[in-house]
Amino acid sequence: MWAHHLVIPLIFLHGIQCEVDRSPSMLAHYMSLLSIGESWIAATFDINSNGTFFYGKNADHVLEVGFRNKTLYMMLPISKSPIKNKNWEKRYVIDFDSVGKIGPSLELIITFQHNHIHVYDGCDEIFAGFEPHLFLSLVQAKVQVVENWMGPPPKHFQIGSGWPIGQKCKQDGVKKKYAESYSEEIEKHFQPSTFKDLDEIFFEQVVIAPNGFNGCKINNALLSINETKTLDCNICTCLARDDVVCRAIECPAVACAHPMMKKGGCCPTCGEQCFYENHKIANSHGEVFWPGDCYRCQCWDTKVQCSSEYATCEPPSCPEEDWVYNEKFNCCPKCRDFARFCDTHPCHKYATCTDSKRGPKCSCNTGFQGNGTYCEDIDECAFSQDAREQLGGCLAGSVCRNVPGSYKCDCLPGYQMIGEHTCLPLIRV
Repeated sequence: MWAHHLVIPLIFLHGIQCEVDRSPSMLAHYMSLLSIGESWIAATFDINSNGTFFYGKNADHVLEVGFRNKTLYMMLPISKSPIKNKNWEKRYVIDFDSVGKIGPSLELIITFQHNHIHVYDGCDEIFAGFEPHLFLSLVQAKVQVVENWMGPPPKHFQIGSGWPIGQKCKQDGVKKKYAESYSEEIEKHFQPSTFKDLDEIFFEQVVIAPNGFNGCKINNALLSINETKTLDCNICTCLARDDVVCRAIECPAVACAHPMMKKGGCCPTCGEQCFYENHKIANSHGEVFWPGDCYRCQCWDTKVQCSSEYATCEPPSCPEEDWVYNEKFNCCPKCRDFARFCDTHPCHKYATCTDSKRGPKCSCNTGFQGNGTYCEDIDECAFSQDAREQLGGCLAGSVCRNVPGSYKCDCLPGYQMIGEHTCLPLIRV
């Protein structure tokens, strides 16, 4: 088939060498590329560097990709959840240090192929995941790229659409070196924290003014005339005997999503982050996350409190006999590794389905183009005359007729078919 040789990859390269284009038009274009459904982010950088590659946020969702402590983290929007509502993100954390010897330079490539997420170091596949509700179309998003960077700046940064791995690794193929990873769903809207500090129970000692005291008594405290004290978060001054003026303490603004009042404090402050179990990436103060379908946790000022929750489960994308329930904190069934995903016919009718460890892989058949979940016929007859002559199909004396997945050559009057695609003039004797 001609299509196999003449397919032009839909890859739009916007490579930046050291200098990153942060113009509003380019930032909007980056967001548009990621919204296509077949997109990728690539960067080459020192493995000991830390920073954020991409950050996009609108009123409903956050999309963030960064690297910290030899660990890749991705906060990805999901359109809906089997738990409650659609306003969720899902954090993926991938520990490159667990792979073994790697670096000192990392050639990171992250691909988003509709519901499939893959992470590569060059041609080494580090992570493969399947997220059925992945949603990268952020409308009117505020976008930042290569921000808060510590260490040598990236030598190379790109965002594009298409499938760069096929071209890059076509000679030696892809090697699988999966890193340790985990994921957790982050709840966007939630009730205030249930954390409560236990107030100490004590007997208050009553202050009695001495004989001849000529000041003020307020809130069980004695103030001399013209004396000022801070009492119960108020600044009080004794002007004359039993004449007290108080004003509330002025508190500075705090730049955090979930300010809190610490015990004994007068002004709201920002709580400290938490580390759940042995995770290398912290949860921020006030953040609610789900390590499993039925396990809800909240970080509150260095402490993590978790509880079991009920979940409404959606059927996994594999036959019921391939469901498993043995993952930690997951009461909803999952598909076992290398399940028979193709038995549920997830691919287009003109595509070939292959079961993989994480989910189905759909590839359009020869003569068709698309992403595998949708395939359309390639009109070989639309190719130029030069292309047809180069590939040896429907040359002079014939007319091309397109058929699904292929083409046919019909001879013109006065010509005779020789072979499959060649017509020669009739020799009249």
